[in-house]
Amino acid sequence: MRVLLVGDYPPPYGGVAIHVRQLHQFLRGRGVETKVLDIGKGGRPAPDVLPVQGAAAFGLRLAGFTSAGWTVHLHTSGNNPKAWMLAALVGSMPGSRSPRVITLHSGLIPDYLAASQARRVFARTALAGYARVVAVSPAVRDAVIACGVPARKVLMQPAFCGSQVQPGPVTPEVEAARARRQPLLTMAHHPSPVYGRKQMFRALKLIAQAHPHVGLALFGLGTRSDEFVRDARELGVAGLLEDLGELEHANALGLMSQSDVFIRPTTHDGDSLSVREALALGVPCVASDVCARPEGTRLFKAGDEHALAAAVSEALKAGPATVRAPDAGPVLLDVYAELMPSGMAGAGTVKAA
Repeated sequence: MRVLLVGDYPPPYGGVAIHVRQLHQFLRGRGVETKVLDIGKGGRPAPDVLPVQGAAAFGLRLAGFTSAGWTVHLHTSGNNPKAWMLAALVGSMPGSRSPRVITLHSGLIPDYLAASQARRVFARTALAGYARVVAVSPAVRDAVIACGVPARKVLMQPAFCGSQVQPGPVTPEVEAARARRQPLLTMAHHPSPVYGRKQMFRALKLIAQAHPHVGLALFGLGTRSDEFVRDARELGVAGLLEDLGELEHANALGLMSQSDVFIRPTTHDGDSLSVREALALGVPCVASDVCARPEGTRLFKAGDEHALAAAVSEALKAGPATVRAPDAGPVLLDVYAELMPSGMAGAGTVKAA
């Protein structure tokens, strides 16, 4: 069995990129010959990870694998035209012995597809070349089926490999934050309004009324921007923040493991990797009710900072709970085995790789 994963690979440390890396690690650990076509920004070199820049280079690389009969698994957001053009390209690449699988990751997919009939028709056409379509949530699954994709092809599976969640060492910066903050809350940050920064800051000010030594540790993109600094000052929480910037994924897990509550105040969401990571680490998790959340997540009404503050207070009182983490690795391994043409386990070589 030989599997080519196509998608972003860290850095940067977005949810899709982390899932691709963890799935890659899982498959290699099971002895599966696995490579990655990194279509992101091209991070540091890693074994069997092939960065590609430009459409021509990508097409040549991909054609080499499909002609050699590799199973190709594309990971993409599915919430913009570029993602669907990529899906159409990978699904239609010649190679009759090369099964195709796609995982659609974004929680924005239902709204994106509902916006026009043309989008739904294009999505159905783009997905025709895939033997399996993996939807990360029930809402994404339903949206894909509503486009006309046969339900038998669609698998609902969270994009999470629980077996690969291993926190890294706790850095001196995290140790210092832990020492001066009680409680210490954490949040994955992104400059997009979808991530709910302003709502979190408003809720943090309310939480500080009962917990004057509280701190919110933020990690991710955009924590040093002018807009971030402005919001922190205008909403009166600048002195309550621990800005850790963009962290290596293992270090982010190390921070998460030291926190009292992890918070996901998003206005739209899919199956959040960070929510599942927090739960797998035994950290109480508070998240908005904008989508289905894993068992053990404490929900609050999206857009209501008072409800968010109350949910955090409840989570602090309740403390950690043990939650069984799902693992996409074994599920996808079974999918690949099912789709692999008979007699193809060792056939073919990839000249373009």
